[in-house]
Amino acid sequence: MSVLTRLEKRLRDKAKPRLEERLTLRLDPATHSALEALAREHGMTLSELAREALTMLAEEYRARATKEKAQEPPNEQPEEPSDTPPSDTPLLFSGAAQE
Repeated sequence: MSVLTRLEKRLRDKAKPRLEERLTLRLDPATHSALEALAREHGMTLSELAREALTMLAEEYRARATKEKAQEPPNEQPEEPSDTPPSDTPLLFSGAAQE
């Protein structure tokens, strides 16, 4: 195999998406047939259709989770106790607060 042929093969292999995780689904016959027909209608295999649908679902979930996380109030840490009374403590009771 020439260097050029090996390089072309390597470039083709790298262009393919690397799918490492595997998922097996069990579908009822009617659902399987409907999804298979939908995939054929769009020139896809059933696996490609399922992968695209699940990818879209995961993207929606990640976007929603990110949005919800951005709306959460910041996690406030409790303040360390100090020797000085808080500014909202009336001066009349400042000595009693230190006892």
